[in-house]
Amino acid sequence: MALLLVASIASCKKDTTNGKVVFGDSKGMFVTSCQGSLFPEQYGHYSWGNMVDLNGDGQGDIQFHWWDCDSEGQGHHVEHEHDIVITLKCPNENVGLLGNIVNQEFSLCANNANDSFDHNNTFKCTDASLNAFPMDEVKYIGFKLTDNNQSRLGWMKVNLHHDHVELLETAIQK
Repeated sequence: MALLLVASIASCKKDTTNGKVVFGDSKGMFVTSCQGSLFPEQYGHYSWGNMVDLNGDGQGDIQFHWWDCDSEGQGHHVEHEHDIVITLKCPNENVGLLGNIVNQEFSLCANNANDSFDHNNTFKCTDASLNAFPMDEVKYIGFKLTDNNQSRLGWMKVNLHHDHVELLETAIQK
């Protein structure tokens, strides 16, 4: 019995993350490799993007939207990249996006690989602009999803372009 106790203690591994999630790290995460592009479905000067299921339950949790603010309903022809407004929406009220609140305004964080976050960070279920994100550069978007009174953290690995979003991976805590 004592030998079994010593063997079980020796096999335990200390959590070195201190409850933090690290962008790009798959330890303790369910990871889905997407390697696909989300293109907006165009309706005049406003478009609805594709829904993304973050936890694999078959329900859409977030949605990317594109708005061509100069086209005034003329279709989706864009003269300049800066004419496009990209937002991330949370139709699932149980999803909070990782961001910061400055001067009472919520801004979504564009995170790098190896950055970390935990439950103590700021999460908000709101429409969030991605216009401060760099284009054609891989970044991470953090989120918190609450199911049955249990919150799990996760991240999306994305590459934004003016006319589509490459969703490379999603990950959520097991």
